[in-house]
Amino acid sequence: MCTATTNITGFNKSKEDFIWFIKKATSDRKSDAHGELFHCLLKMFIDADTNEDGLVSKGSFSKLIDMAASIPRMYGYAPLDADLYKTVAEKEKARTKMFDSMDLKTTGVITFDEWYKFCMEHIVAKVATLAPHPILDHGNKEEFLQFLKAAVKPGTPEHTEMFWYLVELFTESDSNKDGIITKRAFANIMDKLFETPMKLAIVHPDEGLHMYEEDEEKKAAFQDTLFKANNPRGDEKMTLDEWISFAMEKVFKKLIQ
Repeated sequence: MCTATTNITGFNKSKEDFIWFIKKATSDRKSDAHGELFHCLLKMFIDADTNEDGLVSKGSFSKLIDMAASIPRMYGYAPLDADLYKTVAEKEKARTKMFDSMDLKTTGVITFDEWYKFCMEHIVAKVATLAPHPILDHGNKEEFLQFLKAAVKPGTPEHTEMFWYLVELFTESDSNKDGIITKRAFANIMDKLFETPMKLAIVHPDEGLHMYEEDEEKKAAFQDTLFKANNPRGDEKMTLDEWISFAMEKVFKKLIQ
């Protein structure tokens, strides 16, 4: 029986990014994260579709489950087969039961929609048991500020968490997927960046009044000025490193002053 935790899917996120990714993917089905999860599940399905007919048979089903289980297992969120089953026969019996529960049309094969539905229901249930995310599932004002104080210090787990959070915000706003955020996208990413501070009534000492501005024209003008001030090349394009530096130095460090 296979007991290894080898990554057999090509999935290579850090644990911090995985937590953000899976929470985002299950809570917002229009997000890039959900799109990535959808394609990941589709690729697994296609790899197990040995006849290339859009169906997975009982004979290939166990391979499909092994691929899917390898991802949460990488992060310690799923047990090894050796911990679940005492014998190969016990594993096969459990997999047959799982196959039958997924075969909603009782056709003896699994269709992709059945696979997708099963996975999403299973993943959503598992995500509900994960520890609260310090940004997505923030606590009160004091808890969030304590998180920020640690997050602005390189080398801390909180800094890694914040780094991946900023990377995900950037990639979601990079609609052309060219590694660049335009001035137009900057307004959207700033709204997302200030979402939690606004909910917790944390006002930025320099720019808070403008970010909380209800007049959309004044807010847009301020964001335009802010973008230009943090675009050293003056080409109206912000790169990932510029975004991370801006968010850490000009936003989060000032929020905790």
